[in-house]
Amino acid sequence: MATQIKAFEQLDAVLLKLAGFETVIAKQEAAMNGKIQKIRDEFDQATAEARKEKIVIEQDIEVFCRSNKVEFEKTRSKDFVHGSIGFRFNTPKVGVLNKKYTIKTAMELIKRIFDGKYVRTKEEINKELILADYAENKIDDQKLSAVGLKVDQDETFYIAIKWDQIEQKAIV
Repeated sequence: MATQIKAFEQLDAVLLKLAGFETVIAKQEAAMNGKIQKIRDEFDQATAEARKEKIVIEQDIEVFCRSNKVEFEKTRSKDFVHGSIGFRFNTPKVGVLNKKYTIKTAMELIKRIFDGKYVRTKEEINKELILADYAENKIDDQKLSAVGLKVDQDETFYIAIKWDQIEQKAIV
């Protein structure tokens, strides 16, 4: 891609122009976010009563069905003209029995009673230690390549506008 900038001396003026465009975009984005929030607020206000009533009806239906749970023993759901209701089994999960136990105490008991059969151990490369040792020359590229690794560092170009140096009137 060709550039229209011919010297570093031109860059400061181009940075000021860039700051102007960023300011225009930021102002428009702020205005847009204000409009979006206003629409959300209007929606919340317009639907507040309906949402409250919906919750009351859902709770009423659930209370009725739970009090008649025996009707759901053969089939877990019931179909009606205007909808269906029922009970679903959620995915099973393992949790602590009561407040007497914590995950930590359960872990210790599992290790002792079940010989650690139900304990998962996750092995992973300690990348932070490799980087620290690499920085201190305790490990080098040759040693890392012997185990199929390398230390890589990308370079990224950046532009940072000095907003405190730019007067608002000088912006586009």
